Amino acid sequence: MDSVQDAVDEVFQTYDIRGEYPEPLSPPIAYRVGRAIAAYLHEAMRVDTGHVAIGRDIRHGSLELAAAVAHGLQDSGVTPIDLGLISSDMVYFATGEFRSDFDGGIMITASHNPAWYNGLKFVLSGARSVDENTGLKIIHDIMVARLAEDPPHTIPPLQAERRDVAEAYVNKLFAVVPGPYKKLKVVVDAGNGMAASIFPLVARRLPCEVIPLHYELDPDFPARGPDPTEKDAMAALQAAVREHGADLGLAFDGDADRAVIVDETGAVVSGSVLTALFARVFLARCPYQPVLFDLTCSLAVRETVAAAGGTPVAAPVGHSRIKERLHKCKGLFGGEESGHYYFRDFYCCDSAMLAALVAMELLTSTGQRLSDLARPLATRYCRTGTKLHFRSREDAIAHIPRLDVPFPDASARDVTRLPTSDVRKDYDDWWFCVRPSGTEREVLRITVEARDQSAAERRLAELKAVLTV
Repeated sequence: MDSVQDAVDEVFQTYDIRGEYPEPLSPPIAYRVGRAIAAYLHEAMRVDTGHVAIGRDIRHGSLELAAAVAHGLQDSGVTPIDLGLISSDMVYFATGEFRSDFDGGIMITASHNPAWYNGLKFVLSGARSVDENTGLKIIHDIMVARLAEDPPHTIPPLQAERRDVAEAYVNKLFAVVPGPYKKLKVVVDAGNGMAASIFPLVARRLPCEVIPLHYELDPDFPARGPDPTEKDAMAALQAAVREHGADLGLAFDGDADRAVIVDETGAVVSGSVLTALFARVFLARCPYQPVLFDLTCSLAVRETVAAAGGTPVAAPVGHSRIKERLHKCKGLFGGEESGHYYFRDFYCCDSAMLAALVAMELLTSTGQRLSDLARPLATRYCRTGTKLHFRSREDAIAHIPRLDVPFPDASARDVTRLPTSDVRKDYDDWWFCVRPSGTEREVLRITVEARDQSAAERRLAELKAVLTV
């Protein structure tokens, strides 16, 4: 790394801070982050309690990064509170439930990134997310402006007041999804991540039989890696579900904020289908409410929400963006194709544990198998997608308007355009979405859905032809 500023620029992403550990994401960089976050809180007049909660996952460097951030906060007049080894949604819980106790929260994690990555997610009191549009860029600029202020040569170990929020967190989960729950056989693949510690706390209050997979906390994630959506990552879970005759299987990512669910046959149920099914559950309790889905979700979600009496609302891809949109429209629930699920009664935040509980409650209340519930939605449309590389993010975004010539707004049934340059156009029997990637800055992601696979692939080829001229 040529300079500290190069390292700072590299680790600041769209939604959070993330990079390879220990370079470019080093403890000295994390110390600077702590200093900058404290300055941001002071400058934005968001210092009330003077306390910031810090949680961490099992990754390499998480403890060292937590210590560095904590000392950065302390040296800037903010008191860190150590929540220990937890899942990301427990930081959301702490800052949402105990908003009078914390001005914000920091989670040390790289979520589903490879084992050699780490990162920091930052939320304000009330579990309000901070991304590049809502404060993260300001934090970046504060760091850059203070690069002359060197961090300590050695950063002491983490020494902060400890607070355990686990029991209160589990109480909250069951307040949001109270059941009832029948006895189910569930295979749970923790993927050597934080779900290995967190799901057992939830399972104690359930009548289910749990068959554990990969429950050993291991920062190398040897079983399948921290991303459950990677190719072949579900093989062990699928085999175990079939072998044990389980009712469903659950897989979690590294920080346990994202869930992948398989049915009793071992088939993966898509995020779109689960969003539609979960929406039915919540709309049955609170009808006529907005339900959010990200721009890459199946048209089956829009149709299901409308049929259940809700108001379907298209939202940007990305956890911080969909949370903010859920707040603004006072939405009931939201879901993403990627496996993030958001709950109004959980501070508009995502929680994989809540998603698991909703799935089990759904099987209990309907008395049906998950495959039977999913099939009518899963077979309604076929989807495909790709990503295109460009010279820069600006170049990628500049190509998007080219699609308006062969695919004018006037010919579409519904058009969604977002300030992030994301575009989705729905037609009678197909739709497409083109958007800049949130993590790969020179990439456009294209998603197409149609009545059958051949139609989807034909439409994708048409879009690629326009964008690659």
